[in-house]
Amino acid sequence: MNEILDEIREEIGEVNLINSCGGPGCRVDMVDIPSERIIVNVDIAFPADHTAGKRCDRILVYGNTTQNRLVVAFIELKSGTFKATEVSAQLQESVSLFSNLIPRAVEITCIPILFHGRGVSKLQRKDLNRSPVRFRNQKFPIRLSRCGAPRNLISVLLRSGNL
Repeated sequence: MNEILDEIREEIGEVNLINSCGGPGCRVDMVDIPSERIIVNVDIAFPADHTAGKRCDRILVYGNTTQNRLVVAFIELKSGTFKATEVSAQLQESVSLFSNLIPRAVEITCIPILFHGRGVSKLQRKDLNRSPVRFRNQKFPIRLSRCGAPRNLISVLLRSGNL
């Protein structure tokens, strides 16, 4: 797995990597996240003028050694109000953008995550549940967690069975 992470790191470039999944107004707790990982600042790595559509904020990549697969978490940060359809589109666009960087032979689990600052209405939850992210002919549900909550990232990863 480390070789694959090194290839991705080289392809993306060290200047586009950061140490945290959080951003302004939305803290993501990095406690217990595998130390051998890559966190991509999507806005810097994939500038908007080179791609069509919006993208998510961060991409976390690490190896799940027990399942011998790569885990790719697409992370959107929303500290205020949001539209579920926009979030879904941002996550899907990021999957499309990033999937070419991962060799086809590598087993992958995709985890789209929305970290939110405010509560999520029933209607927004329903819209998010109806809009799974598609990655390599599979559908992955958008997971939710609250900005600033203790252990928010590890909780999502554990619930998805990918740690």
